[in-house]
Amino acid sequence: MTEPEVPNAAWGGRFSKPPAPAAHALGRSAHFDVRLASQDVDAGVAHVRALQDAGHLTSGEAATLEEALAEVGNAIADGSFVLEAADEDVHMAIERGVTAKLGDLGAKLHAGRSRNDLVVTDLRLWMLAAGRRIDGLLVALIGALVARAREHAGAIMPGTTHARFAQPVTLGHHLLAHAWPLTRDLSRLDEWAERTSTSPLGAGALATSTLGLDPDMTGVRLGFRRAFANSIDAVSDRDFAQEFLADAAICAGHVSRLAADLARWTDESLGWAELDEAYSTGSSMMPQKRNPDTVELARGKASRVAAGFVSLTSLLQGLPLGYHRDLQEDKEPVFDAADTLELVLHAMTGAVATVRFHPEVMLAACDAEGLYATDLAEALVKTGVPFREAHRRTGELLKALVSESRTLRDLSAEEWTAFGVLDGATYLNAEHAISARPGSGGPSAESVRTQADAITRLVAARPRV
Repeated sequence: MTEPEVPNAAWGGRFSKPPAPAAHALGRSAHFDVRLASQDVDAGVAHVRALQDAGHLTSGEAATLEEALAEVGNAIADGSFVLEAADEDVHMAIERGVTAKLGDLGAKLHAGRSRNDLVVTDLRLWMLAAGRRIDGLLVALIGALVARAREHAGAIMPGTTHARFAQPVTLGHHLLAHAWPLTRDLSRLDEWAERTSTSPLGAGALATSTLGLDPDMTGVRLGFRRAFANSIDAVSDRDFAQEFLADAAICAGHVSRLAADLARWTDESLGWAELDEAYSTGSSMMPQKRNPDTVELARGKASRVAAGFVSLTSLLQGLPLGYHRDLQEDKEPVFDAADTLELVLHAMTGAVATVRFHPEVMLAACDAEGLYATDLAEALVKTGVPFREAHRRTGELLKALVSESRTLRDLSAEEWTAFGVLDGATYLNAEHAISARPGSGGPSAESVRTQADAITRLVAARPRV
């Protein structure tokens, strides 16, 4: 009597026919989860040691399995290990490679574990490593912003609201307004990493195993802070991936706002700054163009990262507990978000470090007298005028001047006195506006340097996971 064809070495015993080609193609993830090969080997080694500790492998068998795992991992890394069409995922490909080398000993590797706990272990390990890379890139971008802010601590420029001139600020103050949110992104990554450093290995398919394995020790061997507290939760939830995507989306959004400012400041109609040629591109048709493609792409990539968060969140809502194959869709958004954020952060650090600012052009733009209307209203407040009255009187003055085709600089001493402010012309000055705001967190050069010092200390003192 001939044995029926085994459709899949991992689960074929229950089946009499292989999956339909279309079904196999739909379920196959080896082409993208091969990125987890290194983590899968590490998890395999930790599991082998757990099997040895529990008495299911001799020390010699464990050593042989570890060596075979390392060989397969190295072969995947150097490209000499070929993924086969039948390999559903990287986990089964590695097990196949080990079994091909060791026969029955290789077949012992999967005892007491499931792909359910293995895949989520691999993903957590990969994401923690990606988080550390992103962490370093964020620190570099923050450092570039702080350095440029120190360089231009006292450079005065028009501050804007609604993309319209509002009040004078300093370039250093504005640059640090981009650095501060990035420090919060670092904090979010730190907190995420602390929660994510939880080992699922040993949870099995959902109910652990009868083999007496020690998940706590396995977690220690893999460098996790702790092991899972509930085996169903360990294999079912992807909130760690969801949280990473949320944090990545927020960070990408912050970087996109920096990119938007650089794109605006380097607009020829303003001329406040100029991107280095290394971070600009030309036109295939127009020879004169120097386009800010680096910052435009950084601005646009944020939507891609945010879409990954929406995708995974939509997948997880309403999904019952226990592993479901839907969860295979967790990896590609995570991989893409990490890749995208790393690419953007690296490019934007270079763009910030090399952009040439034109402080004299920014200062000249501060001749726009509307920038000083708030200072005039507050000058009235200092004389005891209620703010709403001061606001009304200042607005009415500006309206009257427009109708007369005059400006605030055209007012005589008598007109200033009638308005209620002596020496009103002194308020129409950028340096005066900045010096009148020496307080903490404000735009003054002293405040910029204090903020820069605070950011530097904060980044240096934060804990690492």
